[in-house]
Amino acid sequence: MKNNKLKNMLIGITYDLRTDYLKEGFTEEETAEFDKEETIAGIENALKNAGFNTDRIGNIKHLAKKLTNGKTWDLVFNISEG
Repeated sequence: MKNNKLKNMLIGITYDLRTDYLKEGFTEEETAEFDKEETIAGIENALKNAGFNTDRIGNIKHLAKKLTNGKTWDLVFNISEG
């Protein structure tokens, strides 16, 4: 029973995607520590394969917007740099 409750959890994923910042005009050097799409996809796939529901939140701007709109998660998996 307890395990089933865990499997129904919605896990948000916060991250700084390198391409997002490059589009905003940041340099390659400034974004060197940020994540690639493959990294985020790998984390998301691992969580889904474990039976969890996921929501890609993105960076702090996206997180703030979702929170303002009332979005909630059971847990947030944070790999943001900032």
